[in-house]
Amino acid sequence: MTIEIIKEKTTLKALQKKVGGYIQLVPLANGQQLIVDEDAQLKGKMTNAEASRVAGTIIAGPAVILELIECLD
Repeated sequence: MTIEIIKEKTTLKALQKKVGGYIQLVPLANGQQLIVDEDAQLKGKMTNAEASRVAGTIIAGPAVILELIECLD
């Protein structure tokens, strides 16, 4: 698995669909936020090696970084 970079406006529902559940924000050292499924490990999703390396903690399932701050409702 990799980290998807989103550079266009998006919605909460679209982010939830991409990560497969309710979102959790994981702060990164560079000030960005990694967006992941808050229950991915409980759901048995596979470890995302790239996201885990970037976050410095174990991340399971799809991960997203927003390059654009603005979200649409």
